Amino acid sequence: MITEKEMTKQDMRRAEANGYLCRECQSRLIVTWSSEKNCFILRCSEDINHTGITRHDVKFENKLRRYHSMESTELMRMGESQMLKRVEMAKFPQELTVADKKLLAQVAITYGFDPLMGEISIYQGRPFVSIDGRYRKAQESGLLDGVETRPATEQERKDWGIPDGDYFFRAEVYVKGASHPFIGWGRVHSSETRPGSKKPGDTTSTFKPIQSNPQRMAEKRAEAQALRKAFHIPLPSIEDIGSPDYDIDSTAVAVNTTTGEIAEPKEPKPQKEKQVKAEEPVQETEEVTATESKIDLQWLKESLEQLQWTDCGEYLMNKYKVKGSRISEMVGKLTPEQQAEFVSEVQRRLDADR
Repeated sequence: MITEKEMTKQDMRRAEANGYLCRECQSRLIVTWSSEKNCFILRCSEDINHTGITRHDVKFENKLRRYHSMESTELMRMGESQMLKRVEMAKFPQELTVADKKLLAQVAITYGFDPLMGEISIYQGRPFVSIDGRYRKAQESGLLDGVETRPATEQERKDWGIPDGDYFFRAEVYVKGASHPFIGWGRVHSSETRPGSKKPGDTTSTFKPIQSNPQRMAEKRAEAQALRKAFHIPLPSIEDIGSPDYDIDSTAVAVNTTTGEIAEPKEPKPQKEKQVKAEEPVQETEEVTATESKIDLQWLKESLEQLQWTDCGEYLMNKYKVKGSRISEMVGKLTPEQQAEFVSEVQRRLDADR
């Protein structure tokens, strides 16, 4: 049972309409008035004492797996029309446009993911792979030698600067023949756990199960990161969507809409130097724009991923008083001296990490 202290009535109605289920028994949820609580409540239709909600319909998905589960090779041999049928059989195909469904089918065929099993989805017109998809791919390789997860220790939380109230997990993926495990970290911010919470500026998102089981979501984010390192698949993770650390513009990949293949990043064209007349002095500006940044943004992106520096945005904001929705935007607002200082700090951390 969830009261209006934990979740707004509007979000309760959305959860009811969007097919969320009771986490304990998988029964449907209903919104009713509670005279005892003197407010509206979201409750299990079978047992008012049950707690927690989920969109993970275990009965539905187990049934699909039993009758429809396929391996990558079978999926990659499918034609587009066959794959579109699997897309239509998925649980929430009505949420996708025709273009989204076609793109989902193309990517699924190219990389051997199954949309029917929820292994791949579309968000804001771009494909994202789920933890289930990563696990199946790892298992099919025959190289997966185990996965271990645990909450981060007090010292690890201190080292990463994780505040009280945030959930932080460590995952280790073991691969046969590798001398060391592949390590991933997963974090759920306390702001994500509040009922009805949204990212700044988000006017579309509704209540998510992350608020009923944030510890598991932190664990899944850690698993996804470690599995992506161990068995590289060039697709971002569904589990990261909604995280304050997540940047869709810089992490979501471009896809060839004809073949479904992940498009390689294009090399930027060299810019012609502007000719300045001798009698016209060059005016120095206090800030530079993102396009004038002296920092190699590709190098910066790879370095931050290697360092797993999830709060880099907060670092830039606190140290240099710059704001932005993306790291690339924020570094573009630094002065040349600040950019040089920031590059030195990133390099120092890289050297210490080796």
